[in-house]
Amino acid sequence: MWPKLRDFFARELLTLIDPTQPKHRRRKVQIVATVGSTLTLGMVTAFGVAPMVPDAARIGASVTLPLTFPDLTKQIQQLDAQSQTFIHQVALRRGETLGDMLSRLSIQDPAAERFIRDNAVARRLIGVPAGNVVQAETDDDGKLVSLSTVLSNGSTAAQQLVIDRNDAGRLRARMEQLANDTEWAMRSGAIAGNFFTAMDDAGVPDAVVAQMVNIFSGVINFQRDVRRGDRFRLVYEVIKQQDRTVRTGRVLAIEFINQGKTHQAIWYADPKGSPEGAYYGFDGRNLKQAFLRTPVEFSRISSAFGGREHPFQHKWKKHEGVDLAAPIGTRVFAAGDGVVKFVGKQNGYGNLVEIDHAGNYQTRYAHLSAFGQGMKAGTRVTQGQVIGFVGQTGWATGPHLHYELRFKGVPRNPFSTDVAAVAPLSGSRLKLFDMYAENLLKRIDLMRTVQVAERD
Repeated sequence: MWPKLRDFFARELLTLIDPTQPKHRRRKVQIVATVGSTLTLGMVTAFGVAPMVPDAARIGASVTLPLTFPDLTKQIQQLDAQSQTFIHQVALRRGETLGDMLSRLSIQDPAAERFIRDNAVARRLIGVPAGNVVQAETDDDGKLVSLSTVLSNGSTAAQQLVIDRNDAGRLRARMEQLANDTEWAMRSGAIAGNFFTAMDDAGVPDAVVAQMVNIFSGVINFQRDVRRGDRFRLVYEVIKQQDRTVRTGRVLAIEFINQGKTHQAIWYADPKGSPEGAYYGFDGRNLKQAFLRTPVEFSRISSAFGGREHPFQHKWKKHEGVDLAAPIGTRVFAAGDGVVKFVGKQNGYGNLVEIDHAGNYQTRYAHLSAFGQGMKAGTRVTQGQVIGFVGQTGWATGPHLHYELRFKGVPRNPFSTDVAAVAPLSGSRLKLFDMYAENLLKRIDLMRTVQVAERD
C-alpha cells in the first residue's frame, strides 16, 4: 500500500508546481499535498518513537499491536473531483476595460466576455461608472457562474444587472428592481463662524442644507442673520441600496436656535391636508406662509421696496418690488401656490414669470436667465417649486431677481405684508400628529442633551 500512496502524492505534488494548471486547481492540490504530508509525517513520527518504548525485558512481557492507516485514495480523489465556486468582488476603476475588469474578477471565460459584448442587456456592464461594485461567482476553471452590479439612478427604486446561467448552462442577462431602504440620520452642531462652513464640518449634505434654508426662509436670512453660538439639530432621510447610500431624502425634523430664538419644524403629511405633506412646528402649527419672503436661495437685498433712483432712467421713481442679488443660475422658487399667468420676455423685466394666487394676489419674477422645466401659462405650481433661475436680462445692471407681490393689482412690500398663515392642527388631527412626531422629538431631545453635556 505504501508505494501506491507514495506514487499518488508524487503525482499531485508535480501538479502543484506545474504553472500551466489553473489557479483553482493548484489551490485544491495544495489541500491534497497538505493531507499527504501530514500522514507521512505521522508515519515517520510513529516509527521514530518506537525505539523509545521501554525494554520488554524490564517489564517482563512483550505486546505487539498492528499499526494500520486508512486508505484515503478514494476520498482524496473525490475531493479532487468535487466542483467548487469562488466569489470575487471589485470596485470598478476609472478607464478600466471590460477585459481588465473580468481579469480582476478571476474570470477566464472568453465565451462570457463575448456574451457581455454582444447581448444588449449584458452590455450595460461596460458603461458602469467607476466606483460601482461588481460581484462575480466562478468555478474551478474561472468559468463565469454569475455576475451582478447595481445600476443606481437615485430614484425610488434602483436596478440590478444580473448575468447568470439557466438550467441548460447557457448565459442570460436581466435587470431586477431593487427597493430602496430609508434610514434616519442625525446631525447637530454649533455655528463658530460661517453657517455653510459649520454645515460642512458637521457632515450635513448640501441637499439637506438647501432644505433647511428653504424651510426657514421666511424667518431667517442665513447669509445675514446667523451668529456665532447659534445651534442646530436635525433629522433627515438617507436612501440606501444594498447598504450603500445613494442620496439624501427629506428633512424630517429640525431645531435651529438663532440669536436666542428657537425655530422648530417637523415634516408631516396630514391625512386631511395636502398629500405632499408640509412642515409644522413641534406644537402642530403649520409653518407654511402664504408667500415666501425671499423666493430665491442664498440671496441678499440689493434694492428695497419704495422710492429710489432708477439705474437706467436716472430719476427718482417708485420701486414696486425688491431686488435680491444672487449669482446667475441661482434657483428661483414660486413664493406660493398658484397658476402661471405669463412666461416670456416683457420690456424692462426681461425674462419674466407671473403667477396668480388665491385671494387676488399675484407675484412677478423678473430678469431671469432661464425658466424652470415645464413653465408655461396655465401650469399649476406649488410653493417652493423651481420656476426659473437668476439672470441679468432686461433693465438690470447686475445679476439679481426682481420680485413683486401685488394685491388686487396694487404693489405690496413682501417684507411687511402680513398674509394669514394656514390654520394649525387641532383635535383628532393634532393627536395623530403628536403620535407621528414622538419618535422624531425623542431624537431631537437626545441631541439637545448631548450638546448640553458637551458645553458643561
